[in-house]
This record gives sequence, C-alpha cells and structure tokens, in this order.
Amino acid sequence: MAIWARIKNLNFKQFFVLAQHFTLHPTYIIPTYKATQKSVSICNHLFGKSHHKDNKTNAFRHALWNFLIAQYCFRGNNSVKKSLEWARKITHLHEQLSPNEKLAKIMDLHNNQQGRNLFLQGITEENIVAVLQQEMKKALKVSTPNEAKKATQQLKMKDKFYNYIQDLQDRITQKLEEVDGEAKFHEDIWKREEGGGGKTRVIGNGNVFEKGGVNISAVHGPLAPAMQKYFNVGDVNFFACGLSLVIHPKNPKVPTVHANWRYFEMYDKQGNTVDQWFGGGQDLTPYYLFDEDAQHFHEISKSACDKHDKSFYPEYKKKCDEYFWNAHRNEARGIGGLFFDHLKVSEEKSMQDWYNFVTEVGDSFLEAYVPIVEKRKTLSFTEENRTWQEIRRGRYVEFNLVHDKGTLFGLKTNGRIESILMSLPPHVQWVYDHHPETGSEEEKLLKVLEKPKDWIKV
Repeated sequence: MAIWARIKNLNFKQFFVLAQHFTLHPTYIIPTYKATQKSVSICNHLFGKSHHKDNKTNAFRHALWNFLIAQYCFRGNNSVKKSLEWARKITHLHEQLSPNEKLAKIMDLHNNQQGRNLFLQGITEENIVAVLQQEMKKALKVSTPNEAKKATQQLKMKDKFYNYIQDLQDRITQKLEEVDGEAKFHEDIWKREEGGGGKTRVIGNGNVFEKGGVNISAVHGPLAPAMQKYFNVGDVNFFACGLSLVIHPKNPKVPTVHANWRYFEMYDKQGNTVDQWFGGGQDLTPYYLFDEDAQHFHEISKSACDKHDKSFYPEYKKKCDEYFWNAHRNEARGIGGLFFDHLKVSEEKSMQDWYNFVTEVGDSFLEAYVPIVEKRKTLSFTEENRTWQEIRRGRYVEFNLVHDKGTLFGLKTNGRIESILMSLPPHVQWVYDHHPETGSEEEKLLKVLEKPKDWIKV
C-alpha cells in the first residue's frame, strides 16, 4: 500500500499515535515529509507503480526512504545518532500501523535497516540511487517467514558482520556500565569525508574504569597509496569494519584489556570483490599478576576456539604472543590471549565458517574479562602500586604508537584521530632506567613478560 494511502486509512487511535510522534519532534516534520515525497517520486520515475507491491522495487523504496529521512534530518540537527533514531522510530511505526502480513513486515523492517546502514556508512545522496540499484540486482525473493529469516541470514558478509558488531557494542557497553556502577558511556557518531564513519563510545572517571572506549566503524573508498604498498596491491577500493575496545581500570590490581574483531574487503574498479578476510583477537595486560586470572582468560578463549577447531587456540595464542611483543623493550605487552588475521576462504573454511568463529570469540569476551574485574576491583592498593601501573602503561603506549598495525592503518587512511588514540591511558609515567625490587610482585610480572608462558594445558 502506498505511504500516503496508508496514512489516509488510519483510524483515530492510529492517527493520534502518529501525530504524537511528530508533536514531540516538530523539527522533523518537514524533513520527513520531503524524504517521503522524494522517495515516492524517485520510485515512480524508476518503476512506475510497481514499488507499491511486495517485490524488489518495494525493497528499494524502503531502503531509500530510511536513507533520505536520516539524511534530511541530519542536515537540520547535525546529529547522526538522532537522525538514525528518528528514521528507525518513524518507519518502525509505519510498519506497526500497517495492515501488512508477517512476511511483508519482516522484509520491510530488514530493508529499512539496510537504508539506515548505508547512511551510517557515508553513502551520499548523489550516489544512493545507483548503490541501491546495484543492491536490487542481488535481491532475494522469499515467500514465507522462514525463507525471509534465511534471506536475512544470507546478507552480504560486510552487512552481516556490521550488524553483528553493532549489537556486540551494545552488549559490551551495557555490561561494563553495570560493572562500574557509576560512569556511563558517552556516544559520539562521526563520519569520514572519504566514505563511511563510526560510533565511538567512551567511558571515564568511574568507580572502576578510569578510561575506556568501545568503538565500531565502517569505512570505505579508494585505498591510500601507503596501504596499497603495504598490501602489495594496485589502485583498488576497500571496505573495512570492526569493533575495537580498550579498557583501562582505575585499580592497578585489575588488568587492562584490549579486543578487536574486524572484516576487510577489496574491490577492483568494476566493483568486483578481489579479496576479503577477517581478523581480530583479545588480550590481557595485567599490572599485578594473578595466575588464576590469566588462566581464566585463556580458558575462555580456548573454549571459543575449540568449538571450531582444536588447533586454533595454540596457533592464535602463539600469534598473539608474537604480535604483542614490544621488540625495543624485549618484552611482551601483556600475558596474551588470541590474535588472528587474514582469515580467508580455503579448501577447509568458507567465509561463513570464519564469521562463525570470529563472532564466537567476540561473544566470549565478557565471560573472559568481567569475572576478573569483579574479583579484583575492590582490592586495596597503594600509591606505589599506582606508580607501577603508570610506568607499565607507558610500555602500552609505546607498543600502540610504534608497532600496532590497527593504529597505523587508521592514521594512514585518514581515520578519526580521537577514536584511534582512544586506546591510550589517561595517566602515564616514564621513569629513567626503572627496575623493580628483586623478589617483588612487580619483578614477578616482568619475568613472565620476558618469556611468555602457556597458561593452560593444550
């Protein structure tokens, strides 16, 4: 049913609900009206009246409608978050008030989300029609709710993974706020001029967490010359999305944690995918070593790996120890965890297999880290403990700025500096030629960092 016809057919109660939404947000009335009018006009021009039926032109219209509502509202409020939320709210209400059957509603909500995703990824209004026309060629026809569910599961990998990290960001930030009990994450949604953007969430000065960030991004465009050289490729375009987090607790007895789960694609000038892979991992950086904490973190990581391949944990644990090696200090950054990169299609593994594995690791993060925080966050500590924490944080900074590939990639692709450097701790010390006392807890940590150990029996 056409949008305007549906509004005309509303009963009094339904019309009141619609009017109430606009009364609470009067500045969105004109942008929403213009977006609706333009969506219908474009679709009438391209498809005649066929977009009012349940077909792929209808999917095109729903995605375009959501994109334009978000785009036009953004021009007035300059807030990506508020624009997306309004687009979601008003189009979701549209489905609630519609007489559509279950299947049609499922597919409409799915297509609505795709339009909002394209807005968040930085697609321009000038390009949105061409992008949606390309997507429409790949549209799947479904005839039952179960088929619709399967089709949603068969999203392009980049969309599927981006949807996953959005949900994972919500789960992680919600749980960490519960653990802290005071501080809340501040959200900052940003756009990248060359294409794409992200959602940065930072927390600070809480009961438990002194500073932290849980960030997602999806960026795309021509690959910068420096990165072409790094990947040994020519003039290609790319898409990259991922979730990256670093949490710096206040108490020196609670370890810092880092995790990252990412997906990368490269395209030739015709838009064909020429390469794609997953990467990521999770690792722990304690300032005071509790063996049972290290064992717990590694056991949960191993359990996630073992569900997919028994060889994964020893392989990716070893790679983690190698990657997070501060070569100029001849010591590890922390006690390790998992690190994997360039997980590509092979005779043994499909991209869906790798997706299942990477999301398994992502889902294990809270179980690996939160029990450690809960156990240590109320332990007493001295000023000397705090000084040691800040000295060790200096080593953390050194690794991130000198060796970390993620930091270097962000800096070389015109990434958002505030989000890239969010990993750096708020208070750090560099003490000349510092050595801990012989036999101290501080020296115990250094001995382990100088020679990474196996925390569990493989």
